[in-house]
Order: sequence, then structure tokens, then C-alpha cells
Amino acid sequence: MLTHEELEKREKVLRLAIEKVLPEFAKACRDDVKALIIHQDGFAADYNEYELLGMAIKYAGLYGKEIHIIGKNLETLKAAVAN
Repeated sequence: MLTHEELEKREKVLRLAIEKVLPEFAKACRDDVKALIIHQDGFAADYNEYELLGMAIKYAGLYGKEIHIIGKNLETLKAAVAN
């Protein structure tokens, strides 16, 4: 089991990472909303950002936010190719 200090350190690392990589998402989590809707391709369209998606979900949880993930696999990539 992690100590209180270890948990605080992990939370700080998570906060810094998300605020650097996803500043608009971080701001939305701090806003006065109950839930956030994100498109799954926004994080893992090409299957290399699963860790980032998980981190975003954990970050939102720090603020008590619900996350609703919408979309179909590769939906945005297929639309981009079609155009």
C-alpha cells in the first residue's frame, strides 16, 4: 500500500502532466460542470495514447467530474481521409 506522501507525489505528477499536455481539458475539469464529454479519437485515434486517456480520466476524478466518452473507433480519422 502506498503512503500518504507517495499518493500526494503521484497526484502532483499527474496534475503537472495533464496541465502541460492537455491545458484546455485541465481547465474544463476545474470549471463548475458536473461532467465532461470527450471523443475517444481525441486521445487514442491511432492507438498510441491509451495512457494519456487513463491519466485524463484519473485527473477528472480528482475534481469529482464524470467523463462520458463518445465516438466510434477511428471515426475522426476516417472522416479526415474522406475529405
